[in-house]
Amino acid sequence: MRIRVRALILGLALGLLTSMIPGLLPETRCETVIDIFGPSIPRFPVGIFPFRTPSPSVEERTLSQEARRILTKDLTIAGFFEILDTSQALADPFREGFGRRQIDWKVLDYLGADIVVGGTLRVEPPWIRWEVRVYDQPRRRMAFGKVYRGRPQDIRLMVHRFVDELIRVYTGSPGIFQTRIAFLSKRSGNKEIYLTDPDGENVRPLTQDRTIHLSPAWSPDGEELTFISYQGAHTYLYSMDLRSGTRRILSARENLNGPASWAPDGQRLATTLSIHGNPELYLIDRRGTVLQRLTVHPGIDVSPTWSPDGRFLAFVSNRAGGPQIYLLELATGKIRRLTYEGKYNTDPDWSPRGDRIAFSAMIDGNYEICTIKPDGTEFYQLTDSPADDEAPSWSPDGRYLAFSSTRSGSSQIHIMLYNGENPQQITRLPGAQTSPVWSPWLKQVEP
Repeated sequence: MRIRVRALILGLALGLLTSMIPGLLPETRCETVIDIFGPSIPRFPVGIFPFRTPSPSVEERTLSQEARRILTKDLTIAGFFEILDTSQALADPFREGFGRRQIDWKVLDYLGADIVVGGTLRVEPPWIRWEVRVYDQPRRRMAFGKVYRGRPQDIRLMVHRFVDELIRVYTGSPGIFQTRIAFLSKRSGNKEIYLTDPDGENVRPLTQDRTIHLSPAWSPDGEELTFISYQGAHTYLYSMDLRSGTRRILSARENLNGPASWAPDGQRLATTLSIHGNPELYLIDRRGTVLQRLTVHPGIDVSPTWSPDGRFLAFVSNRAGGPQIYLLELATGKIRRLTYEGKYNTDPDWSPRGDRIAFSAMIDGNYEICTIKPDGTEFYQLTDSPADDEAPSWSPDGRYLAFSSTRSGSSQIHIMLYNGENPQQITRLPGAQTSPVWSPWLKQVEP
């Protein structure tokens, strides 16, 4: 039996022209929202009908098909929508028009959709105008609508913005399709840093240095990316301004310059340095100046990740033998062990919601993605495959995890919901794709 949408949607945004300038999307209010962090995640049946084109031009038809393809893929990745096959509909429900009295609701009743998407796309050189409407089928009314106007090459961004708004209307917070994921790729033979949209498309290289890069990390404002780069046998810690592409060295000290993690305030970074011989955790500022030594132990301390309130660091240490996750309280310097299950636990990442820490764990000979509460309770294994699933990274809303997996053969980037449901492979590139890191909410997103 299909789940019916219970959200009561108010407001109407149809008729407002939305340019491709970020931040101009109109608001749509709703009385109630769907709690996707509840004990079970609903999947709402969605029917996406072809977008009508007023003229028979090839460009209009191609753009209409592309908009529908991207929309279908985005909602599939989102994880709480069931995409219905609208080719099974008895007729076109919009053949008479898009008004409430023009729609053939009986056709939609037969299809079984709770949410129905339709609209038109027309080319108005040099622009395109995409009018898209969302219908609440059980209540037989339009839930909301949008009109986007931009360049033909902006169609991906238009669809991503629409999907984020649709998700906001039905869940109370926007979707993640105007974020980015940075990852390491060996498609060129070297380990370079790439960026991708969360649907695995719009992939482009960020570095082309023909060397080894490791451990990319986003600044809280999404405007900088730190990473490790090899210069010969030596590692350097860099920060790149993503707007200009300029780089600066944060640390070129002797011995080890390890991965960095930005503090929530964007002014400090936790990193691993071997200033006194042994790899320890340090705090540095944005210029790379050491502010504080955080750990003093003969073990190796690496991979720090901040709690959202900036009070704690989770990190990996072998001080008990094999790698395990530990917590450091910055105010007191107290350290306690967090993980006890598994002999090899690495890659911690603290959820933006603050409630869980994701990490990689060696279980029955394979790496799996697990989560645990910061107090050490409620250990959950999210993946269970014969492949290696590693390096989890939270989306900025805490709803999703990106991770690398060899389940398709070579290592590729995957996305799943916070509870392990709806895993989706998003990259299909030559070579190994590893170490994904999800961006924060971005102020400006390029098409």
